[in-house]
Amino acid sequence: MSKRDYRIAVIGGGLSGLVIAEGLQRKGYKNTTLFEKEERLGGKLHTIWYKEKSYELGAIFGLPSYSNLKSLMKRLNIKADGPKLSRTNYNADGQRIMPIPKEDLGGFMEELERLPQVLGIYKSLEDVSIKNIEPSLMLPFSKWCDMHQFEVLKTIYVHYFTIFGLGNIDEVPALYVLRIMNYNHLMSFMKIPEFYTWKGGVFTLAEHLGKGVKDIRFGQRVMDISLSSSGTLWLQTQFERLEFDKVIITAPLDEFSHLHFWDEDMKKCLHSIKYQFFNVYAFIVDKVPEGCGCILENLSSSRRGHITIWDSRWDVSHDEGMVVLYAYNPPYSSKISSLDYIKDDLSRLGVENPRLYQAKRWKHCPYVDTHTLESGFYDKMEAMQGKNNVFLAGEIMSMLSIENCIRYSENLLDRFF
Repeated sequence: MSKRDYRIAVIGGGLSGLVIAEGLQRKGYKNTTLFEKEERLGGKLHTIWYKEKSYELGAIFGLPSYSNLKSLMKRLNIKADGPKLSRTNYNADGQRIMPIPKEDLGGFMEELERLPQVLGIYKSLEDVSIKNIEPSLMLPFSKWCDMHQFEVLKTIYVHYFTIFGLGNIDEVPALYVLRIMNYNHLMSFMKIPEFYTWKGGVFTLAEHLGKGVKDIRFGQRVMDISLSSSGTLWLQTQFERLEFDKVIITAPLDEFSHLHFWDEDMKKCLHSIKYQFFNVYAFIVDKVPEGCGCILENLSSSRRGHITIWDSRWDVSHDEGMVVLYAYNPPYSSKISSLDYIKDDLSRLGVENPRLYQAKRWKHCPYVDTHTLESGFYDKMEAMQGKNNVFLAGEIMSMLSIENCIRYSENLLDRFF
């Protein structure tokens, strides 16, 4: 059988799955099937519409430093034709504040100048695949900053990392922070550039990629994958059982920890994956606040449940319109509902008559802790690539961002297909 005749299943219709499925068809693979458990494509490329305008319940923008995103947009003839985004920092009462106190600016510039030299020590950050990780990158990012005397930069990274639901830098290893927000992305973000947005929302990327995939099975959750006696793979959904030569999993890998052909070490690895639980709320309000506001005092773990960002996206001249709000789940011990946190915050910000329009709860930014990294998590994951004709992709392998998902998915195709 020619490899172009292989029957290939791609599990997960988010950005990683779409890049892989569309890429396989461009490479000439004739029998590629994409399975998506929801009734829509895109995963966190989740755009909604209100009064003929697009709003984002997931990813918001791309950065000019995202070279793989640029290449994808050029190939698919996608234009960055969306609204211009501003970014202003506030306290919880809606008063504008400086992100860095004046007395810290000198130290900040010194640390920023040192950062490229320090990052140059960590050669593993340059590889698309995650391997040969330097031990200090396995430490929580705050400890990594202390090691390199990056006191002000630590705060800046909180502003750009924690604020988007990516986690607490006292818990998340430096490996994740520095891969998601590398030096070029940090500088691009700090310059307040023309962020890439799309008139049709981030779903524009999913829509264009989806047109290049002939066989998409919506509403089919893959429940099991098993080996046949001939070495092929049986894939079971709630509706059908199908045979494939190769399977690529881009959906959350912990959902497949039960597969019988994993060894116990692999099952343990998959069970160790942790997540952030992050919520997005779309409210209709009588007076829409301007632009994109970041509430810096809500970034500490003690303020979970409170608004970290609001985004009004379009200029509606303060008339009735939509504002989208982002917040972590409240603490498990909280007796206050997540919606009550948000409504109280809106009241403090002076937003009048808020009515919930839509909401989305995300299982966001997968990672493993320091101990699991030290135990060789990514060495194990890399060793499993192609074993039993199963391949692993998605956010835990690529590190969460539009850029990283595209980069890792295209690299996986180049390596194995």
